[in-house]
Amino acid sequence: MILVLLSMAHASIELEVAPAVGTEVVVVVVRDGVPGRGETVRVMHRPGTVHERERAIGITDGRGRVTWTPEEGGVAEVRAGTELRAVHIAYSGVPATPLTAIALLLAASLGLVFTGLRRRRRP
Repeated sequence: MILVLLSMAHASIELEVAPAVGTEVVVVVVRDGVPGRGETVRVMHRPGTVHERERAIGITDGRGRVTWTPEEGGVAEVRAGTELRAVHIAYSGVPATPLTAIALLLAASLGLVFTGLRRRRRP
């Protein structure tokens, strides 16, 4: 009987800095200690939700590196081949959606206050 051992190649995806919107990040792909050359690297924004979106970052160079500048913040997965790395992309400022909600709530509150004041003044 011949015993065949299959070993899976150890691969990793490393980021040189923590990702943030508008900040260039170097993504490094390594397989068994050797740079992963020619790997297509992708990012999946909001994985597992109905709003998930996948974008190609690029193809790694001879040193297993590719640069990426995140355009949106939140939870994402960086993928190269079958490997993936979960990351959180920091916002560079307050995202527009919460600001819009706060502005609408403030406007509605002010409207209610002024409506209540008008009703009180009427004889």
